[in-house]
Amino acid sequence: MRSDLQVGDRATVVRRIEAEDLEAFAHLSLDRNRIHFDTEFASSSYFGKPIAHGMIGAALISGALTELMGDGNIWINASIEFNNPIFIGDQLKATLEITDIDRRGVASISVVICNDTDKTVIGGMVKSMRARI
Repeated sequence: MRSDLQVGDRATVVRRIEAEDLEAFAHLSLDRNRIHFDTEFASSSYFGKPIAHGMIGAALISGALTELMGDGNIWINASIEFNNPIFIGDQLKATLEITDIDRRGVASISVVICNDTDKTVIGGMVKSMRARI
């Protein structure tokens, strides 16, 4: 477990979103919204084609938190915004940066998740701390 966390520490994870990811997420979340799976339905939407579940992108925060804070980290809260759609085939890059650490060891962390055209798809803040184990 890392004990040397400080403001400015960063971690980045990268993952390409595949059709299989949507199927796996739908199985776990029970979200089979046609906007994610039905090409004809999605073609008449604002996006013009199926979009990935936004929470698939947000799930990358978990991996980046473990990279940043080490094993034993726990989420306390999150405030995120879905700024742009995620499409099948997009490569996402999630970058987290510690912006503050309070006296209890709770880290405030900025979140920016971009696609491969460098558009921010998700942004916001999370708080995390290490479990006392």
